[in-house]
Amino acid sequence: MPDATVPAAPLQVASPFLCLGVPLSELPRLPLPDFLVIGAMKCGTTTLYHDLRRQPGVALPDKESNGLLQSDPAAAYRRWFGQSGETFLRGEVCPDYTKPGLDRRAALAARGLYGSGPKPKLVYLVRDPIARLLSHHYFVSTQHGEANPGGMTSDLDSSLRDFPELIDTSRYACRLAPWVEAFGKESLKVVRFEDYVSDRRPTISDVAGFIGLETADLASIDPGRVDNPSATRPVATPGWRCVLGSPLYRRWVRPLLSADTREGLRRRLLPKPPSRPAAPSEATLARLVETLTPEVEALRRLLGSAEPWWDLDQAWRSGAYSSAPAVT
Repeated sequence: MPDATVPAAPLQVASPFLCLGVPLSELPRLPLPDFLVIGAMKCGTTTLYHDLRRQPGVALPDKESNGLLQSDPAAAYRRWFGQSGETFLRGEVCPDYTKPGLDRRAALAARGLYGSGPKPKLVYLVRDPIARLLSHHYFVSTQHGEANPGGMTSDLDSSLRDFPELIDTSRYACRLAPWVEAFGKESLKVVRFEDYVSDRRPTISDVAGFIGLETADLASIDPGRVDNPSATRPVATPGWRCVLGSPLYRRWVRPLLSADTREGLRRRLLPKPPSRPAAPSEATLARLVETLTPEVEALRRLLGSAEPWWDLDQAWRSGAYSSAPAVT
């Protein structure tokens, strides 16, 4: 994958008259999301999803429904939001939208769908890029089947060699590039994970204002609750995934269960993940600091902030990555 300093080819919409089979004259009538939470993976998107889901007046499909990556995104949004009404703020939370290999495809689909109409608000969570990478590796390496299609193992060095997405997902400015090109920086809000964790309710209030939610129900936010923590997230077995993917479950059973009920069943019925792998070697951490420090600077330039958001070298030397908690 290109690093953040290499400009990507400009986005191109295939036709000025058709967008994914939908005439432009019909686009204003499409019930499109008012906001998109586009990532990044292992930066608190699941917790943010549940915090937003609990807000009155917000309509959200299931997390990672990936409407923009479906064969007919317009049909997906009609299905999810067609009955929501104008009083609801529609949104979608899909970290796949900034995954390497999918980011430009998703941004292109979004730009085509929204056309010259109102732009969506884009929310992107970021985290110390090495801590994010370690959580990403631990999460995927403990999964089975389609959740770990390449067979990522607990060996970090071999995984870094065989799965470049571990590093590339932490190239935040690069991942954001197609979205900024599609909708401009004024449509984007970048949220630092560390701020979200330490100041949960103020962060939600800030995000709510940005996406257009007039009043946030901060009492519904439990600052001590973390959703989808890697260290305790149940491991979905192939049999469980077969059940969840069955037409019977998806059509008849799932609609009857709330998100909280489904999560409770998962935690009761599925095995817990194995213990975390050994801490990265000093040589591995040195390489990661060298590789990702320029990416921290690239994000600083994109945001126009006075200082970088993280000092990776200082974090390494203080031992932060030797015991980095997989809290999300």
